[in-house]
Amino acid sequence: MSDDHESTFRRIIRSHSVRYPLMRSADLYKLIYQAAMGSAHRVQSIDSARRYLKEEISNIGIGPVEPVVDIIAHDGSVCRINIRPYLQAGYSSEKLIEMFAITAEEFTGSTVKLELYCWWLLRMTADNLLSADIQNIDQYLTEMAESGYPAVHHSAGYRNAYSPSYRVIASGFIKKLGIIQ
Repeated sequence: MSDDHESTFRRIIRSHSVRYPLMRSADLYKLIYQAAMGSAHRVQSIDSARRYLKEEISNIGIGPVEPVVDIIAHDGSVCRINIRPYLQAGYSSEKLIEMFAITAEEFTGSTVKLELYCWWLLRMTADNLLSADIQNIDQYLTEMAESGYPAVHHSAGYRNAYSPSYRVIASGFIKKLGIIQ
């Protein structure tokens, strides 16, 4: 991998660290997990995904200012679609469900990419580029590796502060959502 790839990764991490200053190790790991592995969710059916999103929308809290699209993979292959600004911009929740379901079904995650992201995070720690609140990321990443790199939930503090609401999709579907970047 080139230094440009690592630089892109670092920009993504720093951007999220600034936007979400209460981010902890679990939240940072979740970000890189999704960037490498896609969504941890397996869609049982399009109907269940639709019901879950409608319920989430009806209970959506106030969150930080976020872009509609957050590219989270260094190679641009995976993004988070932030639901609050997505809906505020008038985009279709039905299309989002469809692209989420297709991504969950077709996207092949990469443990090799996840391990690379872990290594890059450790380099960021060594360079003092992460906040003091996530300086223990090395221990957390070791635990995740020993556990086989499981999917995790956001930390309680992150959930309470930011009410995260997004769907992870393959970035190739952005245009199918009608989003022009």
